[in-house]
Amino acid sequence: ALVERRGVYWSRSRGSLWRKGETSGHQQRLLEVRLDCDRDALRFSVLQTGEPAAFCHLMTRTCWGQEQGLQKLESLLKERKRAAPEGSYTARLFGDPDLLKKKLLEEVQELVEAQEPDHIAAEAADVMYFLLTRCVAAGVGLREVEAHLDRRSLKITRRPGHAKEWRTKDAEQILAAKPTDK
Repeated sequence: ALVERRGVYWSRSRGSLWRKGETSGHQQRLLEVRLDCDRDALRFSVLQTGEPAAFCHLMTRTCWGQEQGLQKLESLLKERKRAAPEGSYTARLFGDPDLLKKKLLEEVQELVEAQEPDHIAAEAADVMYFLLTRCVAAGVGLREVEAHLDRRSLKITRRPGHAKEWRTKDAEQILAAKPTDK
């Protein structure tokens, strides 16, 4: 695996090495290998290829069931970008960057205004949908976003973290001008 930089495993059923994807085309590009805390198990981080990008013989990304949460949303958005069904709202967003921008701003405002925990969670889910739609539209995935977060967590010195006053004033003006009838 290290030499070939791909998913290579020992197959008990075959009694030999198994190079993932040799027959299915669903190969893995090896990104990282890490040891666990006891140094007795390896974790491979891979980029799965193929359509769909499946690891399991059941055509899922893992052998532990269907994707969930943001991974599932990212996969769905990528699929919608590639081939959306007729009338897909997500396809409409991909095709209309101005609408996507307006919806993202709208949902962020609604999140800021939300008060109750469940409402905050619902608005945060909406923001994440539009945020990830924006990312996928630009060819950016969760992996790239997570890499930025990880790099930022390693910084020793940081900017002061103050709000950008011009952005805050613009947002407050927008919120103040909103119609009161919902």
